[in-house]
Amino acid sequence: MVDSTPVECGRSRETVKRPDLAGRAEYGCCASRTRFFQGLRLHLVCTLHGLPVAFALTGAKADERETLPGRFHAEPGLVTARAGQILIGDRNYCGAAVG
Repeated sequence: MVDSTPVECGRSRETVKRPDLAGRAEYGCCASRTRFFQGLRLHLVCTLHGLPVAFALTGAKADERETLPGRFHAEPGLVTARAGQILIGDRNYCGAAVG
């Protein structure tokens, strides 16, 4: 299974303007909660039992269709050692061929 979740660093204007967040956190949208946030996005690839197999921490605006193939290129054993397995994800991961 693959999915992503927002890692909020703040919602107030004062928090967003802090220099500690500059260059790392981005202003993005969380579609499932229908709100905007300042922060990062955690992408996880897990087994059906919930064991994390791979992860990526990106800016809030990162395209999920580009992040997932990047994980597989960084760790090719995830694809070659598990031939024939099915990857389950939401519609944000659809579009590009993975692997």
